[in-house]
Amino acid sequence: MEDSNLQWPLNEGETVLWQGRPAPRCYTFRHWLQATIGTILFFACSFWSMVGLQLIKAEGYSIGLVIAPLIMVVAAFFIGPGQLILSRLRWEKIFYVLTDQRLLVRNRILGNKTNIYSLDNYKHHKKKNYGKDLCSLRLSFQGSAPIILECLEAPENLLELLPKQ
Repeated sequence: MEDSNLQWPLNEGETVLWQGRPAPRCYTFRHWLQATIGTILFFACSFWSMVGLQLIKAEGYSIGLVIAPLIMVVAAFFIGPGQLILSRLRWEKIFYVLTDQRLLVRNRILGNKTNIYSLDNYKHHKKKNYGKDLCSLRLSFQGSAPIILECLEAPENLLELLPKQ
């Protein structure tokens, strides 16, 4: 679970209580409905552009008959199948650690930046369930925007360690 090149900025005497990362399939397919609709649009627009290309070649129609569907093909790709590919690539770069003092969230997509949240500022959490033992947690901390820990397996292990409200 731990990346060998991942160094956490721990304070002296700070103890790691829990570490995790999103469940890969859940994280990749968490927006499955959007991906399904985008994939259907991708195939429909691809067919439309192939028909348009054939009409340009055979009948001499305007090039605009292909340009509009090609733009839609690219947009639908990023909404559908491209979104799944990007989610899977992002998953490999997300790590969470809870210590006795802080929550550290590393999203290596944006460099090697670690967001740090003091447990003294913890207010509350909200759960979004994906299954019996799978959910995303939205954690609120005083003085900062809420953080979402996506697609955690066995989230009760983390919730037991958070300060009681």
